Amino acid sequence: MKISLSGLALTVAASLLAPPLLASSAQAATDVPAPAAARAGTGWLATQLTDGIIHNPNYGGFDDFGLTLDIGISLDEVGGDQALVRQIRQAMSTKVASYATGVDYGSPNDLYSGSFAKALVFAQVSGADARAYGGFDLVQQVEDRVIASGPSAGRLADQLGGPDYANSFGQALAARGLAAAGSSSAAPVTDFLLRQQCSSGFFRVFFNADPAAADQSCTEGVDGTDTDATAFVVAQLAAVSPRPARVDAAIERAVAWLQGTQRPDGSFVGSAYTPDSNTNSTGLAASALAAGGRCDQAGRAAEWVAGLQVGPQASGSPLTDEEGALAYDAGAMSAATTSGITDATRDQWWRATVQAVAGLTHLRGSARALTVSSTGTEPGTTATLTATGAKIGERFCLSGPGISGSRTVVVGTDGTLSAKVTLPATAGAATYALSGRDGVATHTVAVTSAAAAGSVAGVRISGPAGFRKAGSRAALEVVGAAPGARFVLSGPGLTGVTVVAGSDGALTRTVTLPATTTTAAYVLTGADGRVSDTTRVLGRARLKVAARASDGPRTRVVVRRLAAGEKVRVVVAGKVLAKGRATDAGRFVAKVALPTGRDSVRVRALGQFPKLRSGSARVTLR
Repeated sequence: MKISLSGLALTVAASLLAPPLLASSAQAATDVPAPAAARAGTGWLATQLTDGIIHNPNYGGFDDFGLTLDIGISLDEVGGDQALVRQIRQAMSTKVASYATGVDYGSPNDLYSGSFAKALVFAQVSGADARAYGGFDLVQQVEDRVIASGPSAGRLADQLGGPDYANSFGQALAARGLAAAGSSSAAPVTDFLLRQQCSSGFFRVFFNADPAAADQSCTEGVDGTDTDATAFVVAQLAAVSPRPARVDAAIERAVAWLQGTQRPDGSFVGSAYTPDSNTNSTGLAASALAAGGRCDQAGRAAEWVAGLQVGPQASGSPLTDEEGALAYDAGAMSAATTSGITDATRDQWWRATVQAVAGLTHLRGSARALTVSSTGTEPGTTATLTATGAKIGERFCLSGPGISGSRTVVVGTDGTLSAKVTLPATAGAATYALSGRDGVATHTVAVTSAAAAGSVAGVRISGPAGFRKAGSRAALEVVGAAPGARFVLSGPGLTGVTVVAGSDGALTRTVTLPATTTTAAYVLTGADGRVSDTTRVLGRARLKVAARASDGPRTRVVVRRLAAGEKVRVVVAGKVLAKGRATDAGRFVAKVALPTGRDSVRVRALGQFPKLRSGSARVTLR
């Protein structure tokens, strides 16, 4: 039977509640639905099954078992209707031999390693017994397809009379499936997979043609780059837990490569053979980026994919009953808008949707109405950030101290987003950001130790009076505190430093002043408030000097670019002719008697710190 859109698809859209397979721990709440776009995509895929199998009407008509398994795995990743997953599991339980062997072509001894690996992963995620599914011990079948020794040890190999079709896609599935099964073959399979990573970070698709060749690794510049293979490998490796450090390092390198190849609009190309942006590559990359802690980049990719999804249609539209399907690219969408999805084009739509739909789970919500609060302030402890103002199931990207890149967080069924963070080990301000598709909401936690809660009543902090040279060391004095009281000191060069008063209620802290002209503010925070003081800092400056004629024998000298109140001297030929302080406008004006008997003299202005602040002008004498 063909499932109708009005029936099971709507049930699927309402019941996709499980988390994406690659979700971070912050996402993994089984009662939180995936974004509506992802649910619509899997809902459309559900309508494409005939008795649990994808049937392709082209080439005389055939059942596409590999694509059927892909749909089942995608349903699990997005959080699909488990009843539908069970239907696929039941339908495929009698089709594994037809899919993974050559039995239907009179060659029952032909065994396809990648097909067995995909069947193994599907059996595991669908709840089947992988040791006895479809008439096979799938774990044993995959183990038997692994080369045991030599330069290709760990490599999958088909058992065929002709070409070997094993590649990195099947190798990645095998690494995941064998690891989940606790197989001793998982390590060598994973090791061989990691050898397919090129030095720049991407994974190649095809192995060396000769499995006996000494070098079985990727050759940068020879093996072509491939977004799909790289993202797919990352997704499978990220599903393995626990992971060795070498696997995490490979994931990080691959995700860094993906991040570097993302286009400004968020999209990705596939390879030299698919050089234009498409949903297949972009959707796969979105999931890989999220798995690698690049939530914001994953969100941009997901938003690009969503732009090529069939939305609600008016009655009579060529795309009626196709809501949720994903076009491969803009050209496919344009053609379908006129002609619909035909038998000739449907296969491309199936494959685009099944590969890209999990990427839609990384769509970000609107940050405009978010209100963020937090609990916990003790340094080095776990605090909880809470945000309201978003819709159930919406995703946001959290970044801040202690978070590498950005991680995905989800609004729960109570309409509240909760995320746990580890506060910095030292006291101070810790600012966290929640980014959505249209902006960022920030929240600052005042990290303060409960033991550092001295009262500031009667406490005074003072820095050096007058001007101080930029970059020099200066002492801050605190008096009037209770003996042993703790405070948080902040200011230029200080990121929330805990200081303790001595037995006399006083303390001294030496600081390095800023390197430029400024007023440096230092703040002492206690349990009941804060006290502060400022120090005026003078940095390097070239003073501007001008001399003008005035009434009488004296010349009017004007010095500019001084700091208000700065000491200044006017010097000619080593003799001080005038001195004083700058006005609030940073000027000093004096009338001086210039030497006679010369054609010209140089008038110099020396600021408070002459080595840093001076200027001069040559004056022609009449």
